[in-house]
Amino acid sequence: MDALYDPVDALTQELSGVHDQEQRQAAFLRHAAAFGVSRYAYLNTTHPSDPFHVETNYPAAWAERYLAQNYMAVDAVPLEAARSPVPFRWSDALARPEYGAKSQLVFAEAAEFSIRDGFTVPVHSAAGLSIISVAIDDPDMFRPSAAARRHAVHLLAMHFHLACDRALGAGSAEPLPRLTPREREVLLWTAKGKTGWEIAQILNLAERTVVYHIENARTKLGASSRAQAVVVAVTLGLIRP
Repeated sequence: MDALYDPVDALTQELSGVHDQEQRQAAFLRHAAAFGVSRYAYLNTTHPSDPFHVETNYPAAWAERYLAQNYMAVDAVPLEAARSPVPFRWSDALARPEYGAKSQLVFAEAAEFSIRDGFTVPVHSAAGLSIISVAIDDPDMFRPSAAARRHAVHLLAMHFHLACDRALGAGSAEPLPRLTPREREVLLWTAKGKTGWEIAQILNLAERTVVYHIENARTKLGASSRAQAVVVAVTLGLIRP
């Protein structure tokens, strides 16, 4: 596997069996640092006994102000996460006219704490919404040429979310999804960065057949995207890239 994915592999191994919040946070930040990440915020609304679970290493003064002022109700980032099925850059969300001046004010105040831009991975499921946000100041991370690096941050965030979800006990009693050999195979090639067309060429299948198997696997894994399906499958030990 390409060296770019070494931090992802390392985080997967390190988070295995970890239930302590400080250990999870330290592991995530250590490996995400390779991509310019030093601050993060995580929200999980899917666990009944803790329906508003928050973890963050933002400055305490900012986190306290954000919660006390109920900025989540006007902040473009959680509002966009609630509607978007895909990761997004904060400044792109802020540029949407529907979020207005109050959201601009939240960003202006966050800048006082050196939090200016970043990347958010929303995770939608039948149980609710989880949001992983990371602050990134390096504008090069958002250039088209850095797409692979953003994808790596996406995977790191997904592994972190699944580790948090396990620790919270969400779905711990659920049996493992049963994937067919072909579903595992197409997910494995997806994990290696292959497109549906490329997988079709490798396996000598029609592209629509590949898409069919990927979508079946995604549904069985309760994932909202192919990338999430890959992370879930790897985390559960169903595939080994």
